[in-house]
Amino acid sequence: NARGRRLRPAGPEKGIPMKKRLLLVAAAVLVSAAAAPAEFYFGAAGIYSAPLDQPYSSRFGAGISAGWIWSPRFAVELGLGWRPSRVTGSLEGLSDGTLRVFPLEASLRARLPLGSGWVLGGEAGAGWAFHSFSLSDNLRAAWEALGISIKESADGGPVVHLGIGIEYLLTPRWSLEAGLRYTRSRTKGTWSITDEAGGLVQSGTLEKLKLDAVSLTFGLKIALFGAGESQ
Repeated sequence: NARGRRLRPAGPEKGIPMKKRLLLVAAAVLVSAAAAPAEFYFGAAGIYSAPLDQPYSSRFGAGISAGWIWSPRFAVELGLGWRPSRVTGSLEGLSDGTLRVFPLEASLRARLPLGSGWVLGGEAGAGWAFHSFSLSDNLRAAWEALGISIKESADGGPVVHLGIGIEYLLTPRWSLEAGLRYTRSRTKGTWSITDEAGGLVQSGTLEKLKLDAVSLTFGLKIALFGAGESQ
């Protein structure tokens, strides 16, 4: 007989815990990515870099990249470049020599298929640039003739970039790509002068080295997996 029983008010139903919700969302994203037409590729390109500051001059370089196109519209890419530059020397910056820039950057790329094998693209990304600087032989020899040795270096630093490009599909696996990229880079360096006879050493810091550049690239890409799936 339930007539005399004391009824308990119904409490609010318990929802799905937050941790389980996050796991469900992550699983849904992974399932969607796995079901999407994806393509993994590798690329190599020649680079003509034009620094925007006076002490540096243009040189040819190269780069390699690896990317994942998870839809016809978007891709992510990781690239490593090599951009040498001739330095004419300045009082505030590096002396006469050669600066080599090795940027390691991740990019988000937007893709717009135009038909007939053409794809228009845009990109934005960031990363870290490693720098290697060497003094010119003539400058080093001139100082050594006076009994003085000098050293200069440029530290690594963050870089960001924006770019546009065009791609032409030769086959479902091979494609040609040309692009224009603006890179913003700031770093600093160090210098030291040593009197070999007396052992006197003077050193200092090179502040606010501006290594901004505009680069033209032309390269070849090959789809390693899922060739043509993203088209």
